[in-house]
This record gives sequence, structure tokens and C-alpha cells, in this order.
Amino acid sequence: MIEIRLKTPEQLLNSLDPSPFRTRDLDDKAADYIIENAEDQATPDPLLLVIDLPGDEAARDLAKELPSALQNSFRHRAGRARRQLREMFRNGRRSLAIGLGVLGLSILLVQLLELSMKGSALAKMIEQGLFILGWVAIWRPLEIFLYDWLPLSKRISILDRLAEAIIEVRAR
Repeated sequence: MIEIRLKTPEQLLNSLDPSPFRTRDLDDKAADYIIENAEDQATPDPLLLVIDLPGDEAARDLAKELPSALQNSFRHRAGRARRQLREMFRNGRRSLAIGLGVLGLSILLVQLLELSMKGSALAKMIEQGLFILGWVAIWRPLEIFLYDWLPLSKRISILDRLAEAIIEVRAR
């Protein structure tokens, strides 16, 4: 269970967002607080988000719309994170194609150097530089495909859980 004590429902919302309430974005600090608490919930059970408001605030129409507003906001954030993940993979594929081209060209140049300048100290130094250049060129794409996508994928999972969370507004 994630519990938030508020004085008014507006505390959860981005005050600069002029959209109607159901589509308004969450305040970044409030969203970060909820997401961090959701990350701590290791169980696969559905999340329960309890918004604790004073009695008169909990009775307002605005407070009654909080559950759908929060779910919409987290659904939107999950969609945005999915687009970021797709863009990351698209950039990774482009970078990998370029990196493999550079690596292939580096290996080809090394072979040509070995044939033309056999045994030369300068040739050995250039060969080593070309090998390093080739491997460095594929470093970033491999980093994307091996590691960088994991945190974003985890964030998407958490945002999806929050979009499906049970949200209760309680009066204190």
C-alpha cells in the first residue's frame, strides 16, 4: 500500500497544466514519490494507492475524479516511456550499423597495412589504433542492447502497475 496524506487534491497536480482535471498531469514530485514507493513494492500483487484527504476535501468532485486522473497520468507516462524505449532501440540499430561498418573498415585497413608495410613499427601502431577505433565504434550500440534498456523496461512495468492500481480516496 502506498499512502499519501494531502490537504487538497490539487497538491497532486501540475499547477502549470491548464488541461481539464481528468487529463491533467501529475506534479513531478508527487509522481516521483509514488513511483519510488511502487518500486519498493516487490510483490506481484496489485498496488493499492490510498489518498488521505480531510473530510470536506474528500467529498469534493475533484477528489472523486482522482483515481481516474492518476491512472490516466500513469498510463500516459508508460506510453511515453515505451516511445523512449523504441527510440533507444532504433538509435541502437543505427549506431550498430555504423559501428559495424567502422569495425569492418578498420579490419580491412589493418589487413592492407599488414600487406603493404609488413614488420614496420609505424604500421603496428596504426593497426592497434584502427583495432581500438573499430571496437570503440560498436561500444555504444552494445551498451544500449546489453544494459541501457533494462532500467527503462523496469520503469514501464512499474508505470503499468500504477496505471492498473487500485486507488482509494479516504476522508480522515
